[in-house]
Amino acid sequence: MLNRKEIAVMRAVYDVCSKNNDSGIISDDFIIQSTPEKFKFDATKIDAILNQLEYDGYFQCTKSDRNGETVNVITLKSKGKAFKRELLLRKRELINSFFWRIVFAALGAVVALIVNKILQSL
Repeated sequence: MLNRKEIAVMRAVYDVCSKNNDSGIISDDFIIQSTPEKFKFDATKIDAILNQLEYDGYFQCTKSDRNGETVNVITLKSKGKAFKRELLLRKRELINSFFWRIVFAALGAVVALIVNKILQSL
């Protein structure tokens, strides 16, 4: 299960790679600009997250030099290609869990009212 920072980085990587036949050349600066400001990424954090995602089997990443700038050459693996589906399933699971919590809370409130009425009538 990915955390929020890993999801933000993986979204940026997936968006670039999905447009370019499941591979792409991405700089750390591009990833920093593509992620929300609240995470406050820098190059070392990006490298650490990219290494974690590579270790988890989402993609293969190779560092390269392009015009004096270090870039990441990324090729998505099967788990990386299924990233959007994983997000969809996670969202579906969250909605389902939220729905059942509301149902059981309402059921508990109804049972409490019924028990309260029965005890008051005695």
